[in-house]
Amino acid sequence: MDLATQVDELRARGSRVETIFPTGETAQLLAVDAMDVSKRPAAARAGYDQGRALAGRLTGFWR
Repeated sequence: MDLATQVDELRARGSRVETIFPTGETAQLLAVDAMDVSKRPAAARAGYDQGRALAGRLTGFWR
C-alpha cells in the first residue's frame, strides 16, 4: 500500500497525520546512494538539522 493511501485511511478514521520527507541536503545525500555507509554521518546530520528546523511547526501538531 502506498503512503498516500495509508495517510488517507488514517485521516478517514480521525487521525491527524503529518508526513515529513527529506529535503535539501538530506534528499541529495539519500538520492545518490542511500546504502552508502560513508554518507550516513552527513545524512544523519542533515536529517537532524531538518528536524530542528521543523520542530516549531511539529510542536503545534503534537499539542
